[in-house]
Amino acid sequence: MSLSWKIFFSTLIITILTFSLGGYILISSSFQAALDREIIAAQEENKMLRYSFQSAVTTMVTGSSGGLEAIAESIISYSAGDKLKIRIWDENNRVIRQSGEVNFGAGLLGKITDDTRVHTVVEQEGAYFVQTVSIANAQRSRVYLESFHDITPIFTDRQNQFGIYRKLLLVLVALNGILIYAVSFWTAYPIRKLSRATRKIAQGRYNNRVEVHTSDELGMLADDFNNMAESLEIKIGDLEAAATRQRDFVGSFAHEAKTPLTSIIGYADMLRSRQMEEEDRMLAADYIFSEGKRLEALSLKLLELIVLQNRDFLMKKVSMEQLFASINGIIYPILKNTGISFTYKAQDTMIRIETDLMKTLILNLIDNARKSIAAEGLIHLEGVRISEDKYTIAVEDNGRGIPESEISRITEAFYMVDKSRSRAKGGAGLGLAICHEIVELHGGTMSFASVIDQGTKVILELKG
Repeated sequence: MSLSWKIFFSTLIITILTFSLGGYILISSSFQAALDREIIAAQEENKMLRYSFQSAVTTMVTGSSGGLEAIAESIISYSAGDKLKIRIWDENNRVIRQSGEVNFGAGLLGKITDDTRVHTVVEQEGAYFVQTVSIANAQRSRVYLESFHDITPIFTDRQNQFGIYRKLLLVLVALNGILIYAVSFWTAYPIRKLSRATRKIAQGRYNNRVEVHTSDELGMLADDFNNMAESLEIKIGDLEAAATRQRDFVGSFAHEAKTPLTSIIGYADMLRSRQMEEEDRMLAADYIFSEGKRLEALSLKLLELIVLQNRDFLMKKVSMEQLFASINGIIYPILKNTGISFTYKAQDTMIRIETDLMKTLILNLIDNARKSIAAEGLIHLEGVRISEDKYTIAVEDNGRGIPESEISRITEAFYMVDKSRSRAKGGAGLGLAICHEIVELHGGTMSFASVIDQGTKVILELKG
């Protein structure tokens, strides 16, 4: 269904609903006001009947036979008519007198108590009445005065009003339909031009523009559309590049899981392949457990840090000596049998860090140092407090080094100094980019010093 027809039908339906609801509310409000007036009139009639009955009872001779019947007959003959029917009951729920044929039920009697008056609206054979009941004292007994006030005319008037309004509504809907169709067709014409231009752009014709010579919202929409088309080609290129980076990221996200998994596999291999002292076996199991838990937490933290750009992490004070010792245990099975020696030295102090992310940062730097060493070599980790609020961590190796021209780019995501060697060892160019994110999270800095064929030193300067 085209937009012009949608506008036509939706506007027409809204018009019908609005007119119908408005007419219904207006007629119903008028009817309710009339009904309320009739109920008040019915209650006043019943009140007068009760007053008349009480007055007649006071003049009745005590114990006289037929007194109540005579009073009831007198009141009915005087007050009843075409618009008012009366029925009088004794306290044993027997009808004393009634006017004409009164076939209404007696259920309202059970709802009344002394000094109260109850009413309801009842319908009988197409006629409507306000049924009202009150209690009157008759010497040592009491009677129920029941009146039926005819309100059929207001229901008839309501029905007639609805009939007239339905005819009027049909005329209004027909006239509005003609006007709405013309307006909807005229309104949708510029949108159809926009639609044709959109289809052309969807086919790759990004230089297509739409001409709408109006100064209203549709003219503004056309201008915005043309501005969008001008930048769309650039945006498409940016989105394609971003999509490529995201695909590369998803394919390489396992990079950060490699170190804890390697450590877990190494310690698990020790447990299954050699006899170990109880203390060493417990230590290996502890590393497997702790690295498994760290890997579980790390996956969520890296997701928040890199993808969601979350910077609200809980920082805790941690002993640097204990942190370095833990890293030494993690890196041991990775460097075992590689010919690379690992040493560490920590000036023990407490600094505020996010432990899992800081371990990831340092392990990344150690892993990069390992990859830069062709055969035998040395990696040294050292932590030194240089002031009351600054602590430096240095990772130094004697590997192949980094060309000076590459140092400024090595923290870019997916950038690799030696692409052939890094890819051969499973690299994805993500490590230092993640390191850079973690350093910024801790409000620190990361710097590099490197000499070709002599080695590289990475220095982290952290607050704390």
